[in-house]
Amino acid sequence: MAEAKMEFSVNVGPDKILPRLMDMGAVGRCFKFVGSVSEDGRVWKVKAPMSAITQTKELQVRLLNENPVEWVAEGKHLLWKGRFEVIGEKEGSVVRVVLSVEGLGSMAPIINPMAGMQIEGQLRYFIKKLREMLQE
Repeated sequence: MAEAKMEFSVNVGPDKILPRLMDMGAVGRCFKFVGSVSEDGRVWKVKAPMSAITQTKELQVRLLNENPVEWVAEGKHLLWKGRFEVIGEKEGSVVRVVLSVEGLGSMAPIINPMAGMQIEGQLRYFIKKLREMLQE
């Protein structure tokens, strides 16, 4: 399983950030590989070329925990997990993010080495979009 961690600061209090981080539709739209999300946020459609490479067209998303916010997005050959820890500060919040990805089944030998090389870049893009979303 490939994993990456990062933290960032925003000028928004935890009381406003936590509900947004539990909105799986909003979180899904922060990923570069997600083309669209269902209205309720429980299904993320994986766009090409990642959908073809992983043979996974969609991910079923579940919120596992609210504080810290933990979620899982699972598809035919792909498992993403995320964790957000929000720490209140005088002028806003610090958000600690952990993302992991794992290939499943027959595609694992192909996905896992690729995921290990790409997880840091995926996290950087995700953090950029997440930060923008939280400050709207």
